[in-house]
Amino acid sequence: MFYPLRRLFAATSLALLSPLVSAHTVWLEATDSATDYAVRFGGHAGVLEDFPPAKLTEIRAIDEGGEPINIARQDLAAGVRLQTAQPASLLTLTFDNGIWSRLPSGRSENLPMDQVEGAESAVNAVKYHKYIARWDAQASQAQGQPFELVPLNQQAPAAGEPLRLKVLIDGQPAQGIALAFGEEGDDAVSDAEGVVVLSARAGVNRIWSGQRLEVADNPAYTQLSTEYSLVFHAQD
Repeated sequence: MFYPLRRLFAATSLALLSPLVSAHTVWLEATDSATDYAVRFGGHAGVLEDFPPAKLTEIRAIDEGGEPINIARQDLAAGVRLQTAQPASLLTLTFDNGIWSRLPSGRSENLPMDQVEGAESAVNAVKYHKYIARWDAQASQAQGQPFELVPLNQQAPAAGEPLRLKVLIDGQPAQGIALAFGEEGDDAVSDAEGVVVLSARAGVNRIWSGQRLEVADNPAYTQLSTEYSLVFHAQD
């Protein structure tokens, strides 16, 4: 499910998320095969966590021409494995982590605030992901995700080279959005054109971004947390 961020949250305040206070993220890891992937969830201090497969609500893979590729999905007891019909250029995911209501004790329940007696606040957590398997023309094309990081480089950057990204929200450049590598490293913030520059790292790069919006007059939750992860490989 896609969430129209701008339309839902007029007249709200926006707080940048830092990696230290961000929620869990979702991303793909490639196996030894060019067509097999494992869906990962978690990330705090490198810890992976199990998740209900139903939370993975959308999966998409495309070839170098932007044409869709069939995906075989295997829902396991605590996760999801994917197999594309052919090597993909790019894959995207949508993960709806639901509403988490917080009690004064600090405990959270995965229910709307109006269904949890005594809840003081609640966060509706939505996560998006993009995995660049092959850096071709599709890598620099927006894929229509409600919150998205779009590389502006025409070729994959090598380690140490600048990576230029544009942050889009509902397809429009977004200023003041924080980015970071995984949950460590120096943050960067998008400019008035939605552009931010980071230096690529050797091997697998997992770049995090996110925003948190205060929500008024909603009995179910008080904040919308949107997080994004972009994964690609950079040569040494």
